[in-house]
Parts: sequence; structure tokens; C-alpha cells
Amino acid sequence: MDRIRSFIGPLARKCNLNRLIRLTGQNLVFPFYHTVAEQQPPHLAFVYRVRTPKEFEQDLDQLLQVFEPMSLGDYLADRSTPSGKKSMLLSFDDGLVECHRFIAPLLRKKGIPAVFFLNNRFIDNKGLFYRYKTSLLINRVREDCKAMERVSQYLKIDTGQVADSLLMVSYDQRALLDKLALKAELDFSLYLNHTPVYLSTDQVEDLIAWGFDIGGHSSDHMDFARLSTTEMVVQIKESMDDLQKRFGIVSRYFSFPFTSDGIPRQVIDHVLDTQMAEVLMGTAGLKRTGRRETLMSGYIWID
Repeated sequence: MDRIRSFIGPLARKCNLNRLIRLTGQNLVFPFYHTVAEQQPPHLAFVYRVRTPKEFEQDLDQLLQVFEPMSLGDYLADRSTPSGKKSMLLSFDDGLVECHRFIAPLLRKKGIPAVFFLNNRFIDNKGLFYRYKTSLLINRVREDCKAMERVSQYLKIDTGQVADSLLMVSYDQRALLDKLALKAELDFSLYLNHTPVYLSTDQVEDLIAWGFDIGGHSSDHMDFARLSTTEMVVQIKESMDDLQKRFGIVSRYFSFPFTSDGIPRQVIDHVLDTQMAEVLMGTAGLKRTGRRETLMSGYIWID
């Protein structure tokens, strides 16, 4: 899958949007982002490249030349895209603080609705995604040779292998990152206090008051591929229940963390049939399911 994406991605970026639509037959697209920032923050530096506000606005202007923005609520109410009408539904994963600082104000100015998917345990900066911890650790050891030496000794590897080894740490091994942070004299809580990564409760409430939708993205961005089917269902239900209790939202929208590739059909059916969620979104490429819609750059199931 990664090889296919690495091959198709550059071709798609060079291709005119209207041509892509003709090739795929898709008039409805669901572009998604994580965040935007003037400079690459340390917790993201070794995870993915962040679009600048200028680049993000350029993206939006290009999309708006082709697509009419719509909210997920409007889409669900309509349940179809009129023939020839090109529409887009914008979403943002992880609930990062820049969604309130930069993204939402720009969307409001341009009249673009969006869905913001949150990791429940990270709201108010109560925790930190393990991949962001990895990025901070790599940044730390690259800046401090003594920290690099202590971490390499703990891992019993050469200093030149530390960065690559850190990037290999999985969700199940995330406790190792906290041990390594002690060796590197890196305090994740202190970093969050000085550099908020996630939306606060007040900021989420602002997004809701401004007319944006919010949804669940799991409690702490775990890898669903490592969960049993029962655990998958529990994660979705707990994420949805918590958001409804905290923010009084009525909608139940859920976006799978990492990828929805490999999510069993019985999980999708059970979650939708029992109304644990009315929408499930994913980013595993073009798919056809028995439920509802096929999308460009992702897909969606609705009941």
C-alpha cells in the first residue's frame, strides 16, 4: 500500500483536479489535514511536514475553484451529490491547537465548514501522542550529544542508529519512550505546559459555537490494526460517549487513527447498526463497501 501511494502521490499532485475527477469519476472529495504552522514544531518535525498558513490558504483557494464546500451534516441530510456538482468536505485529525489559532479563523473567513476529529485523552494537553514523543526525543538527542549518548547506551546501540530506532517504536512499545525521555532529561509534561499541542476544552467549545463539527479519533491515537474486534468497538463507543457527555454534541462522527485499512466489515456493520456512530471515516484509499460512498483520498461509511 505504501509503495502504491508513493507512486501515485507525485502523479496526482501534477494532475489537474478536473482531470483527476474525470479519471476517477468522483465528484465528491474528502480532503483531510492535521495542522498548519509557520514553522515546523519539534513534536511534528520527524512525523510529517506541516503546511504553512500561506500554503494551506493556497490549497483552499485551488480546491474552491473546483469544489463547493459542504458540511458533513448537509451531506448526511442530502445523502447524494447532484449530477455534475463537485463538492468537498474538509476534515482535520488529532485536534491540534492550530485548528483554533489558524485553521478555523481562515475557514470562517472563506465560509468553509469542516469536521475536527479529536483524541479524547489529549484534550487540554493531558497527554501526548507517542509519535510526537518520538519526534521530541529525536530532536533532543540531535541537539544534545550527552543525551544522545545516554539514550544509545540504554538501547545498547550506536548513536548513529538512535533516530531510526526511535522511529520504529510502536504504540504497544510507547512506555519505552517515557523511559528514554528520563535518560535524555526531556520532560513531556513541561513541554506541553510551555508549548500546548492540543485544543483546550474552551477552544473545542469555540469551534462548536462557530458552527464546526467535532468527532472522535480514538482515546489516544492507538493503532486499530493491533486491536481485537471487541476492542475496536469499545474504543469507538467510549470516544463517542465521552465527546457527547463533555460537549453536548448530538452527532456521532468517528475517524479511524492511522488508517482504516483492515478494519473488519463486521465492526463497521455493528457500529453503524447499533448507532454507536453514524459516520465512520478512513484514509486507506479508494474502496467500495456495501454501505454508502466511495471517495477520493479516503472513504466514508454511513448508515
